[in-house]
Amino acid sequence: MHKLTKTFIYAVAVVLVLLLDSSYVAADAGVQVDTPLEDMQEGVPAGLILENQNLPYIFWVELRAGLLHLLERTEEGNYLKRISTSISIGKEGFGKQVEGDRKTPVGIYQITSFLKDEKLDDYYGVGAYPLNYPNSWDRLSGRTGHGIWLHGLPKGIETRPLLDSKGCVIVDNRTLQKFADFIEAGETLFVLSESLDWLEPGTIQPSADILEATESWRAYWQNNNISEYLSSYHLDFTDSKRNLKQWETYKTRVNGLKTYIRISLSKMSVIAYPGEENLVAMRFYQDYESSNFNWSGWKHLLWRRDDAGAWRILYEGNG
Repeated sequence: MHKLTKTFIYAVAVVLVLLLDSSYVAADAGVQVDTPLEDMQEGVPAGLILENQNLPYIFWVELRAGLLHLLERTEEGNYLKRISTSISIGKEGFGKQVEGDRKTPVGIYQITSFLKDEKLDDYYGVGAYPLNYPNSWDRLSGRTGHGIWLHGLPKGIETRPLLDSKGCVIVDNRTLQKFADFIEAGETLFVLSESLDWLEPGTIQPSADILEATESWRAYWQNNNISEYLSSYHLDFTDSKRNLKQWETYKTRVNGLKTYIRISLSKMSVIAYPGEENLVAMRFYQDYESSNFNWSGWKHLLWRRDDAGAWRILYEGNG
């Protein structure tokens, strides 16, 4: 009997080792935790350089661990895990590339809207929040597909395995309903990353110098310093219609007709792009006024650090 017990313990130990060494941590969508305020620890997510100051919440998915965190910004500019919940992601894991690969994408997305229960099949639970996949980086990278949502479980189902969706992120219905109070459609960010690494409060992010590069770009543009303004753009720049040479021709012509330009940027978010080196995604609300044209709206930039260490704009677009 003693021998059997030892054999059994050894077998259990082997199984545990295999599980811990697995590429994915086993998890079921449906385990949700509200962290008591007194137990919350403050920190700064690695890569989160700046977040829209009008929105104190951001969603961050740890794809490998199968966890979704609702992060709340404190008055000091640090973050707390307000809610953490287990999730289901694509049956084939993460790193979506093509339509139908059953993978969840890696990237930075906006929650675009809310689809109500009565407009959906029961498969989606009590509602769904579509994400703007494919985003600009996905399109530049040649990724295809559509219909990546955050949604609930079929009614009566409490849990699902980690790898169990067609690419969407799935949570239990009770948690999905809780999230409604923290989401501003069209603005709330949803980060899909392999992991969530925490930095100590007050830590300066490695890519924080991009904020200085952004202000220089804005000032060059506003002062109509066309040569310095254009030097802010990467050799591989595109706006999805023009390459760098075409952009230079266009901007030189347009700005040459102006007697003054005024530009202000607000509601800015700046995040190092998950899974990429030296790539930062930036989104802000731009108010533009000039002698012959005015415009206000959302703008999206992708910045790439070049070989000399300088930040250059790789992509610029509205939305």
